[in-house]
Amino acid sequence: MENLGNNLNSLLYHNLLVFVLFKNPSDDLNSSKLNLQTILEQDLINSVFYSDPFLKAGFVSKLVRDTKLQVLYLDLDLLYSGYVVSEILPIKENVTLFQPTTETLNQMLKEILIKASLSQTIIIVDSLNGLFNILNRKKSVGKTVMSVIMLLASMAKMTKSYLVVASMVRYKKEEGWILSPTGKRLIETKNSKKILLEYGKEDGIVLSMPGNSSKLVISSDLIPLV
Repeated sequence: MENLGNNLNSLLYHNLLVFVLFKNPSDDLNSSKLNLQTILEQDLINSVFYSDPFLKAGFVSKLVRDTKLQVLYLDLDLLYSGYVVSEILPIKENVTLFQPTTETLNQMLKEILIKASLSQTIIIVDSLNGLFNILNRKKSVGKTVMSVIMLLASMAKMTKSYLVVASMVRYKKEEGWILSPTGKRLIETKNSKKILLEYGKEDGIVLSMPGNSSKLVISSDLIPLV
């Protein structure tokens, strides 16, 4: 685990300690058997969209709990790290947590690629917004971000692994999906599966798949953060 506990964003860290998420469990029968790894695609970039970072944290925490594969977690917004540091989430043996800075990003990406080349893994980029921020000094930051994602996607495809890229977004009719709050246009590719996270009417998380109009529900009692 890389630099766990260092450089945590104080506001996010405070929020995760006091925020009560998904208060009332539901009795959704379908969600009781839902393993999030089964909805991921091996040959596509699994693009997870959310408007609230706590939705993403709930989704990712369940995915990590569900899988037995090695998880290579590139934590760019430090929210997941904060839950681990505060012991709300356990440190799992199959999770390698990377907390990059501008200076260490390239070395950590190299380490992720090496580990991903050796066996089937789940690579989580959390989040695309954070990757833009950490590379914001690059002249062609959009092209650089795309190159990083496509490199990770190529490695994942070679070992039949899964690539999950989380993005905090909002939808504008004229422009489509854009990153929030920066307003940068979201980089989309044809080889991606979109998973939209929203709060359910009875709490929990609703997963919408815009590509095929299907929806799934993760009830509150199955979210490790509750």
